[in-house]
Amino acid sequence: MKATAVERANLVSRAIAGNGAFELSTKEIERSGPTYTIDSVREFMREQPGEDFVLLLGSDAFNGITTWREYEELLSMIDIVVAIRPDTTLEEIPDAHVTVIESEMFAISSTEIRLAAKSDAELTNFVPVEIVDDVKRIYGA
Repeated sequence: MKATAVERANLVSRAIAGNGAFELSTKEIERSGPTYTIDSVREFMREQPGEDFVLLLGSDAFNGITTWREYEELLSMIDIVVAIRPDTTLEEIPDAHVTVIESEMFAISSTEIRLAAKSDAELTNFVPVEIVDDVKRIYGA
């Protein structure tokens, strides 16, 4: 089973509740039609011109960034923080301003979480306890 965008937003909202360091944006699911990262970055920068934004990506997503819509402009607009996944080599992408973080925490992927939900594994190793039941309900079927 695949979660809808609204279900995923609800999971994130509940997972970050009580942590003031995080704020959920639903801009991309409120927009009609296809949505692209470049559109969201432009919108955030237009709405909050004095803020410094970074784009946090897993190394797997960063390695595919050259396939993204208007990726060259995106790279010129925003600094990128890349979380290195195990067994992943980071691509050299010209003009990308990248900060790399390495942590065992990034060994967990959404695919692994879905597989754990299907196999009835202990999900608190992967997600906050507040959303375990919903993750099982959405992905465990």
